[in-house]
Amino acid sequence: MNRPSEMGSLNGEHADNSAHDSAARRATDQIDPYALIERAEKLINTEPHDAVVFALRAQNVARARTAETLMARAHFVAGSALMQVGDWSGATRQLSQAEQVYRAQDDFVAQSRVNILLATACCELGEYGEALDGFAEVQKLARQHNDHAGVRLALVHQSTVHMMLGDFDAARDSLRSSLELPSGSTADEGMVVLHHGLVDANEGLRAALAGDGAIVMRCMADAEDHFVMALELLSESTDRSTAIAARTQQGAARCWLGKFSEGLADLNAAVMEAAQSGFRSREVHARLELGYHLVGAGREHEGLAILGPALMQAEELGDLRRPADSYERLSALYEARADFQLALYHHKRYVEVKTRLDGRLSTQRARLHEARAELQKLRTQTAALHQKARDLEQSRSRLERLALEDELTGLANRRSFTKELESWCARARAGTLRFGLVVADIDGFKQINDRHSHLTGDAVLRQLGNVIRANLRDTDFAARLGGDEFALLLADSEGGAAMAVVERLIDAVRKSSWAEFDSALHVTMSIGLCESSDFGDSSELVRRADESLYAAKHAGRDRVHLWNGSA
Repeated sequence: MNRPSEMGSLNGEHADNSAHDSAARRATDQIDPYALIERAEKLINTEPHDAVVFALRAQNVARARTAETLMARAHFVAGSALMQVGDWSGATRQLSQAEQVYRAQDDFVAQSRVNILLATACCELGEYGEALDGFAEVQKLARQHNDHAGVRLALVHQSTVHMMLGDFDAARDSLRSSLELPSGSTADEGMVVLHHGLVDANEGLRAALAGDGAIVMRCMADAEDHFVMALELLSESTDRSTAIAARTQQGAARCWLGKFSEGLADLNAAVMEAAQSGFRSREVHARLELGYHLVGAGREHEGLAILGPALMQAEELGDLRRPADSYERLSALYEARADFQLALYHHKRYVEVKTRLDGRLSTQRARLHEARAELQKLRTQTAALHQKARDLEQSRSRLERLALEDELTGLANRRSFTKELESWCARARAGTLRFGLVVADIDGFKQINDRHSHLTGDAVLRQLGNVIRANLRDTDFAARLGGDEFALLLADSEGGAAMAVVERLIDAVRKSSWAEFDSALHVTMSIGLCESSDFGDSSELVRRADESLYAAKHAGRDRVHLWNGSA
């Protein structure tokens, strides 16, 4: 397929200065970026190079429109496609940019999916320690947000790392842990069972290379069972790529077990389905397995006729790992047949391809470390910006709180009280509320400050604020107006309810433990109470409450006076 000329660098690090021209901007405005991304997503498994092209086009459009979420999706798709073509460093750069956006947006699910792919890239490049750390981080994040699907995916891919390290028990433990999570879809279960089979098959292949036939048969029998089950679970799935992989593995396992007719039928079916679906990588893998097992079954001429082109196609796709594995297995096969000349030939080919693969991986690892260093730098910068934003938000919240809250007592301040009183009065005028207005102050507060110190006076005010909060109802409102003066709004004041509240409050003040501040300290308060009744003028209410407070003081303090038409 002809590739569009703007493919450029696969890592997306290119810029076209002409994009700033008005003509280019008009052209960009006419492009549907969502259609580009959807097309790229459909091409990831069949034509990954073209998928990258469309994803990069979508990025250009999204960048011009400053559409960050769209941009992140385009980076994610481009990274996924680049992984398909083996450009792990390019994939890492694309995925890292997607991760930054999702992290900034607190989209934890998308963040987990990106980090799974980043950890997978590490695994493919042989950075197994980093891969395990990455999957552990994903699991932690996903568990924090009850993302069971994310945990499951991380565990499944984690099993692959353990498998590559030859720790097959740890790989199986990871898969068993994934099955203990709340059930996902049948396709999810099929994926887990497929990976169980892959662990069995890889353990069997290692045993085959070591010449341990008994372990080979046991492992391949377990693998066949898992692949049969996986295919059943995947039968209704739309993920045909995974189903083809399961069919290929099932066929290979059966061939290892000597079930050549069944195994070769599976492999031929996998080749045909992959070819029809356009899954070139899956098709090449199935052809490699088919060719190898035809040789193993004694149909050497037929097998080599399939293997030769398949090996070339694999290299064209940038896949050197499977050719290396094929040459290694062929070398072992011919050695077992005592055909040492062919064994040596295929061993030399294995060494040649493996050397090329190691060189490529070394380069990719270096680029990966660069990309991860950039990612860490971006994460640090993002974290700093987020912290600055949080600090600013906290400062704003504090300023807003201070604007409406008394800093000493934590009650509302005069400004907040005035606003609240006007609201309550409006409701009273509308006939939807009756309330009581209280003004109160501490008896002899000046003497408290003079005799016991201003620090003690502040402590008294704080304690009084706590006493007021403890003795009011959820529907009431309390404020400190300034100095030792307090005001209360008491909802639903009918039938003496307001009077009951303030009498309880006065009693609570008397009985509070003031001696803890000074053994000689005794605190009381006087209260003036006025009920809204038939009027709702705030200034008149305040005047009457003040007159009632003065009356309480005049009568001897430490009491409440209800306004009854005169002070």
